[in-house]
Amino acid sequence: MENKSGNWIFRITGLFIVVTGLSVAFHEKLLRYDTNTWVIAGANAVLFLSTFLNLRFQEKNLNNPNPSAVIRGVMAGTFLKLFVLAAAAIIYLIAAGAGRSVNAIFAGMGLYIIYTWFEVRISLQMKPKK
Repeated sequence: MENKSGNWIFRITGLFIVVTGLSVAFHEKLLRYDTNTWVIAGANAVLFLSTFLNLRFQEKNLNNPNPSAVIRGVMAGTFLKLFVLAAAAIIYLIAAGAGRSVNAIFAGMGLYIIYTWFEVRISLQMKPKK
C-alpha cells in the first residue's frame, strides 16, 4: 500500500473532528457528570496541534539514513506531547480552583492515548519499505 504524503493529515483531522463532534453532541450528558466540554475541546486542540507538528517533523526526518532516528523522533514527540498535556492540566487545575472538572482531565488523558496510538500507527506507515 502506497502512503501518500498528505494522507495522515486527513486521518488526524478526521480524529479531531470526530472528537469535537462527540463532545458537542453529548454536551448535556457530559454536564450531568460534571465534565466540562471546554476542557475536553482544549485538550483535543492541544493534542491535535502537537500530533500534527510531530508528524510533520517525522515526515521530514524520513530521509535520514539512520533507521533509529525515526524511532527516536516518535519517542521524543510522544514524551514532549505528554509534558505539554501535563503542563496544561496542571495550569487548568490551578486556575479553575474549586470549579475544576476532574472528569474532563481524565477524558484528556484518554484522548492522549488515542492520539498517541494514531501517531505511532501513522509513523510506522510513513516509513517506506525497502
